[in-house]
Amino acid sequence: MTSLLSELVADHAALVASIPAFPEQPASARGWTLGGEHICHQADDLTIMVLDTLPGVLQPPHDHAMTAIIGVFQGQEDQRFYARSDTGVSLTRQRSLLPGDTIVLGENAIHAISAPADRPARAVHVYFGDIYAVDRSLFHPDTLQAHPYTGDRYDEFCRPDPDTATATG
Repeated sequence: MTSLLSELVADHAALVASIPAFPEQPASARGWTLGGEHICHQADDLTIMVLDTLPGVLQPPHDHAMTAIIGVFQGQEDQRFYARSDTGVSLTRQRSLLPGDTIVLGENAIHAISAPADRPARAVHVYFGDIYAVDRSLFHPDTLQAHPYTGDRYDEFCRPDPDTATATG
């Protein structure tokens, strides 16, 4: 699957041309505009989506409780990676994914994403399970303590990106 996604995003210009940008998404209850997601496939063993990430928001650390592969085809998706500790998680490294880049996240990986101030990110996210049916963790951005993942809590844990001028919330 990794090689297939790598082949797909290698021709990122073709993906940009064939996958229209999402219409502007309404702001969440707390004022965040995160982008949008389009589910291409959802089953018990596989979820595939196109995810748009807009500048202005630092999204919170979270896990997927399954292996995932991300392939960027437009913009830049900034990744922050964390390791579990006795008190929650701690930041271990960062990496920026550019068009054509792919990354594999193991089932225990914890990460957070954002987009730089000058451009949104668009990527194909592949999850080896039903991402909407699994118990996951979300980590408070200030305390880094674990909480059960919910969409409302995700929204609550987003923060304005100090490196962007377009943040809301």
